Amino acid sequence: MNKIRASIGFSREKGSLREVARIVEEARLDFGSGKVDLAIVFTSFDLGYPGLLNTIASHLGGAPILGCSNQVILSSQGISTEGIAILLLSFPQGIASNTACVKKMATTSPLNLGYELGRALIHDFHSPARDLSIIFSDELVRDGSRLISGMQEQLGTSFPLVGACSSNNLGASQSCLYFNKNVFKNGAHGIILGGKLNFGIGVKHGWQPLGKPRRVTKSHANIVYEIDGSAAVRFYEEYFAFNTNELRKELSHISVLYPIGLHLSGEEEYLLRNIISIEADGSLIVQGDVPEGSEIRLMIGTKESCLAATREALDEIKTRLRGVEISFLLVFNSISRYILLGKSAHEELEIIKEGVGRDIPIIGLYTYGELAPLTAINYRGRSY
Repeated sequence: MNKIRASIGFSREKGSLREVARIVEEARLDFGSGKVDLAIVFTSFDLGYPGLLNTIASHLGGAPILGCSNQVILSSQGISTEGIAILLLSFPQGIASNTACVKKMATTSPLNLGYELGRALIHDFHSPARDLSIIFSDELVRDGSRLISGMQEQLGTSFPLVGACSSNNLGASQSCLYFNKNVFKNGAHGIILGGKLNFGIGVKHGWQPLGKPRRVTKSHANIVYEIDGSAAVRFYEEYFAFNTNELRKELSHISVLYPIGLHLSGEEEYLLRNIISIEADGSLIVQGDVPEGSEIRLMIGTKESCLAATREALDEIKTRLRGVEISFLLVFNSISRYILLGKSAHEELEIIKEGVGRDIPIIGLYTYGELAPLTAINYRGRSY
């Protein structure tokens, strides 16, 4: 079977459409006269305007464009808070694809947004085999779990979804989504792929559980009201010996280093739920749903555990591919890991390059939320 052809362009230059045109054309040259079937684009915030996409589109002959602006981008060539990373792909015969975009109106819930995106992706998808969907949403879609549930209503509970929620600049700038020549906020878009497609997914975060398991006794969607019958904030007050006001002052630090870990029966990895805010009634608003009755733990991460998780995720990819040669690698990495790793983030990139091969095109971003399928003992493929 022919491989997917892949080429990347990367630049740290800030806000220059001339530089964008240069790296797109440089990546395009690797294809010769061949057709580009998809462009994935991640940029810093200063490039989030329509001129960017018009410049890229002018070199691609109508190929779909997916991506977003973001706080931190990465590629085989480095990690940067400024510039652009672009991945160009050409699919061999036998691989089908379709892209779609849904913009969230004021009355649209994340659940309905996911439902509409799933329906749009399969509407013009001309292949009996559906293998994988890659999706992006922005940070204004606060409950990513509902977005996934909506897509699963259309694509199936065990259909593998991977993707990312873009990050803002710690509140200073909102991220933008890129879809073809459109720049927008508050929505989601993606691609569905099928046919003769081989892919591997590695999912590890490196946070470890602390203390004894606790039980969520009252919650709704991504709001945790009570843990073990007490106001949810007590979970953190007891551990850190802080009152609520002190916790609020330290929230950005605590949320990164000590998220809530949600245990799933049969899974090795805990789902991490970072705290978005502490409400006046002592409830916690978190990133992602926490079902009532869930078993949770306080989690802790270290640089060493995060780098070990990187190696484990790479091993998962290789195991799933079973010797199939890798064409390219997408990396959806938590912004919490970037904050925790600090300068060691570059060490992680070296681990990734060594793991997949230094000539393999790599592109990615540090996100406010990642979605991917986990593998339970008796159930395979459900995305969280």
